[in-house]
Amino acid sequence: MTESTMSSKLSTYRTLVPQLDTALKGFQSSSSRFRVVKTVHPSNLTPHDPQPAAKDESPKTLFILDSSFNPPSIAHRSLAQSALHKSSSDRFPKPHRLLLLFATMNADKAPSAAPFEQRLALMSIFASDLIRSLRAESDEYSVVPVDIGVTTVPYYTDKSKAIETEGSEWYPEMPKHIHLVGYDTLTRFFAAKYYPKFNPPFSALDPYFDAGHRLRVTLRPDEEYGTVDDQKAFVNKLEVGEMESEGGKREWAKQVDLVAPNPRAGVSSTKVRKAAKSGNWKEVGLLCTPGVAEWVRSEGLYEEDDKGAKMA
Repeated sequence: MTESTMSSKLSTYRTLVPQLDTALKGFQSSSSRFRVVKTVHPSNLTPHDPQPAAKDESPKTLFILDSSFNPPSIAHRSLAQSALHKSSSDRFPKPHRLLLLFATMNADKAPSAAPFEQRLALMSIFASDLIRSLRAESDEYSVVPVDIGVTTVPYYTDKSKAIETEGSEWYPEMPKHIHLVGYDTLTRFFAAKYYPKFNPPFSALDPYFDAGHRLRVTLRPDEEYGTVDDQKAFVNKLEVGEMESEGGKREWAKQVDLVAPNPRAGVSSTKVRKAAKSGNWKEVGLLCTPGVAEWVRSEGLYEEDDKGAKMA
């Protein structure tokens, strides 16, 4: 991409920020729990206001990448590309669509660093970058529209329910949801402390799995979460009935797909923020997609705050 082309795109995205701010405030002042605020279509990489999907494009499978996007990195791209690789995605009914989802209330993280409207701008830029990369290798990947969505609910089960009940304008065919997550998120998904109002706690997950939704889990071996075998053993506990006392059902294991580790999927947004704060733009360029890297630099997003601290 030439310097003049990038400059033109940055100018376009700057006009997008106040639009996103207005859309976000409208959403936050409503009683809605989910809304699509922008869409990036393969035929037009400029983010635009979402329209109800044409009948032949109404998705039957909705891949959901849910994150704080602070900022989006090559880890997010790897998760999406892996799911949209034809060897994986062809297993599921078409049409396919990707939803980038940002929760304005996160169960584990307090708001910090980039303002919410900037997160949505970053997501929009990332969506354009992602589609470009998919188109470049369209013989291997499914090239799909990408929606930018917001939600007020913090937990995956509630998010899927909100999309089902309040997303019919965009997803009228009631698509099956496939959440794209890392192993660390899987451990939180099956953590009883998040479901204190349910007895047994994992009965909270019944509607999610009963609806046919799935989890696509990229394994991430490290010192905190153990080896690949350790992580596979966690899912095996569900499969052999060791979670039944907490309400976990053996058959749910068939709806949890494990994906081999990908070094790029382990890149943290924290690392990107620290590199940006120190002005290490070469590293930022290696850790982010091109448009995101240039936006972070041009807008000085992490000059003062590179933190994404978790709540106690």
